Amino acid sequence: MATFDFRATSEKPADELLAFFSDMTNAKGWDPSITKAVRLDDGPVGLGSRFEVTLRALGRDLVLTYEITEHSPPGKVVLRAESGLFVSEDTIRLTPVGEGRTEVHYEARLSGKGLTVLFDPAFKLSINHFGNQAGKELAARL
Repeated sequence: MATFDFRATSEKPADELLAFFSDMTNAKGWDPSITKAVRLDDGPVGLGSRFEVTLRALGRDLVLTYEITEHSPPGKVVLRAESGLFVSEDTIRLTPVGEGRTEVHYEARLSGKGLTVLFDPAFKLSINHFGNQAGKELAARL
């Protein structure tokens, strides 16, 4: 299993950060592995909202449909995608720490399915590389 674990403190309030992280189209601005992100439905972003996300990893484009499976304002959102190759689950926890500041904990877990488990070491290296870059970009935007 490959993971991305990011922690930071933001000067922004939790509700503003929840809106930012819940809308996967924002991820293209801070995650260098995402080449395209499009919302697939209308209305307020929340439980059940879906996004088509194109990732560039291991030399190829992977198109995933992410869905918000948990939306608990102002402190938590979970986005999940499943393909024939792997399952991705991103959990973002937001904890107010006083004076309008918020602690952000973003954890993404990517688990291979079937024979793709054999490529797990290469997948982990790729995720770690992009995760480090994404963490730097995300920290700059918070």
